[in-house]
Amino acid sequence: METISHKFCPSCKLINRVDAVICEHCGNPFDSPSDKFSTTKGVEGETKLFHTDLLEKIEKLTKESPPEGIAIYLLDQANPIETRLDDEFIIGRLTGEKDEKVVDLSPYNANDFGVSRRHLMVRRAGKGYNVVDLFSTNGTWVNELTLLPQHPFAVKSGSQIRLGKMRIFLAFRE
Repeated sequence: METISHKFCPSCKLINRVDAVICEHCGNPFDSPSDKFSTTKGVEGETKLFHTDLLEKIEKLTKESPPEGIAIYLLDQANPIETRLDDEFIIGRLTGEKDEKVVDLSPYNANDFGVSRRHLMVRRAGKGYNVVDLFSTNGTWVNELTLLPQHPFAVKSGSQIRLGKMRIFLAFRE
């Protein structure tokens, strides 16, 4: 009988030693998450797409976006859910501890849409922004291109971002 000499990380899917407690690649723990956090569920199925009239609205909102910072919009919201001036922040679900700069999508049923607690990092890059998937459970797409975890991806103002099944878009002056 063959013994198992390794195990795969549930987050980054890379091989680790069988006795590893945390992933040596991404740092995620192998044991089950604490009961104080609600774990992101896997989601399946189709997501709503942006309609043409909304795309025209995005273009208008980009022109009207704040001179500094970045505005974050949900699919059906006329106003941004948040405008951030930070050079770097996280989009996800707040877990009670506020030691990170997090745009909390919990009030918008983010858990049901498969948004992870630390789903996406947004980072200023020159006159624009980069986004980085943070090993999210259900993945991240920019304009339907799949992001690889921990690989920065430059976004343009008006970019559609899908976090699991939740769609948002970002507006800023380029």
